[in-house]
Amino acid sequence: MFKVSILSLSTTLFVGVLAKPLQRSSCNPNAQGVPVSIQSTGLPGLEWGIASPSDTLLVGESYRGLSAPDWYIRQSGEFPTSYFITDVDSGLAATITGGELILNPVNNAIYQPNQVFDITCDSCGTDISPGNVLGQGCVIGPHNLSDACIRIGPSAVDALRNFGCTAESDEVYTILT
Repeated sequence: MFKVSILSLSTTLFVGVLAKPLQRSSCNPNAQGVPVSIQSTGLPGLEWGIASPSDTLLVGESYRGLSAPDWYIRQSGEFPTSYFITDVDSGLAATITGGELILNPVNNAIYQPNQVFDITCDSCGTDISPGNVLGQGCVIGPHNLSDACIRIGPSAVDALRNFGCTAESDEVYTILT
């Protein structure tokens, strides 16, 4: 009995080490249906965006301008808390395809793991009025992978990509209303 308990504890600790690197006290932002801007914390001037209204490739700048609320982050209903990230104008969802993020129609008929993201932040705000921080020190990654994060840059024209999660400066974001 004692050996089984020790084995269970060891397995639990090992699995915890393999998970996404999260801060000790973390939170999940709640945008309450308000559009947001997802900006790089470590690479100032870069944010999630598309280069023109007709583009579908997500890059490090938005044709709408820096800090413009480009995205809805709505909870998917999955546990733990996860999100669909959709464009404010087209309603298309950020989708991981071939390691890059592109916009595709949201598939509500069947579960699409490549359209569902975890967003975990160091701190979260609750004021959804324009210009406020909803999430600081946020790491965004695919819901179905524990060791991957979305990376931005190094330049504004580079595609956002799905990489191994190291929580480096190009994988940490601020979410603003």
